[in-house]
Amino acid sequence: MDRRDFVRIGLNAGTTAGANRAQGAAATLPKLPPKLGASPILDAGVQEQQELMQAGKLTSHWLTSQYLARIKTIAGGARHGGIIDINPEALKIALEMDRERALKRLRGPLHGIPVLLKDNIATADRMATADGTRATHDAHVAAQLRAAGAVIIGKTNPGERGGAPAEDLFNGLGGQGANVYPRERYAGGAGAAIAAGLATLAVGTENDGVCVAPASFCGLVGIKPTQGLVSRSGIVAHTLRLDTPGPLARSVADAALMLAVMAGVDAADPATRASAGRVVDYSAALDKAGLAGRRIGVARDFFGRSEELDLVIGDALQALLQQGAQLLDVHLGGAQRQDEPALRDIDELMREHRLDALVAPSCAPAALADYPHITVPAGQACGRPVGLSFVGAAYSEAALIQMAYAFEQATLHWRAPKYPASVLLNMR
Repeated sequence: MDRRDFVRIGLNAGTTAGANRAQGAAATLPKLPPKLGASPILDAGVQEQQELMQAGKLTSHWLTSQYLARIKTIAGGARHGGIIDINPEALKIALEMDRERALKRLRGPLHGIPVLLKDNIATADRMATADGTRATHDAHVAAQLRAAGAVIIGKTNPGERGGAPAEDLFNGLGGQGANVYPRERYAGGAGAAIAAGLATLAVGTENDGVCVAPASFCGLVGIKPTQGLVSRSGIVAHTLRLDTPGPLARSVADAALMLAVMAGVDAADPATRASAGRVVDYSAALDKAGLAGRRIGVARDFFGRSEELDLVIGDALQALLQQGAQLLDVHLGGAQRQDEPALRDIDELMREHRLDALVAPSCAPAALADYPHITVPAGQACGRPVGLSFVGAAYSEAALIQMAYAFEQATLHWRAPKYPASVLLNMR
């Protein structure tokens, strides 16, 4: 379905303080069927799940019920769930999506797909927002997702005030969000939840690496869009200058599809005016040959922090070369700052060297937060996944997605986490 068919709904979000969180919602969730275990259906991408639903082999109601059951099993009994609230109407919404599908009334490309939102994104339903308040309207991005048919099943645990690009994110209500790969390490709730297979997709918010860093730590794909490509209306921002919502997914294809749904002009967010006419079908950029002939600057300023990390990123750079990219070492120097002169320096550097993108380890380039970038799994170092970030000029998301997809398909680093036997036993 062409993204122009999506219903665009822009709503401001107001909140009223003092509401209590929904308690015990997971206690009544359905159990997983026998021998499901780590289901490939639950770890599958949007296209595969949609094809199964279109063929009548899967329903949104069943898919949603299994994610909720997995949330109960993993998030309810382990430290790494990352879920702070569950939508008590999720199964009802999923059933409605199935009814609409039977009538051939698909809302959009996410019809019936279970999605999680970061807790600072307002929803005008029975879920609370931002540590316990009630929203009177959906955030614009939540409305966009619903208009495309997504089933919002819950909220993920953020760090305080939106978090920071670190592995020790803490929330006074939801506690510490642990990583699903090295469980003794920590990650943002959205990243941990998608890595654990608790939903198909999630929305995070980025201010200083808080979308792409958890994606990198959890072996996922995360996109930080150009400021203004996606509306911030209805989002409790850590800092309005930097905050922007972005997709987290297990593949570049899913992240690209979700970005197209989320992006667009919203009258409630003046920053989105500049995106008019700039939103494209990002899925059309998916090309396995997308690195051929690309000129990519390697941001050496972000290397040297870990020998093991440098080796992994070195292998990633070799993969770029093998796919036909041209690599040039660049040094950003003072351009690692985030003031306007520094950002102009980066623009000039990219123009001077005719660069299509910059690349660096995903744990490093939070200093480039004013620029769009996408992180893709690149391997493991120091006991956890690491990502490679592709950073570009404003509104270069399609080109970045094309390069990231080519790298992803050439390397295929994503792996489902291996749970302890006790957790898998509970899932059967």
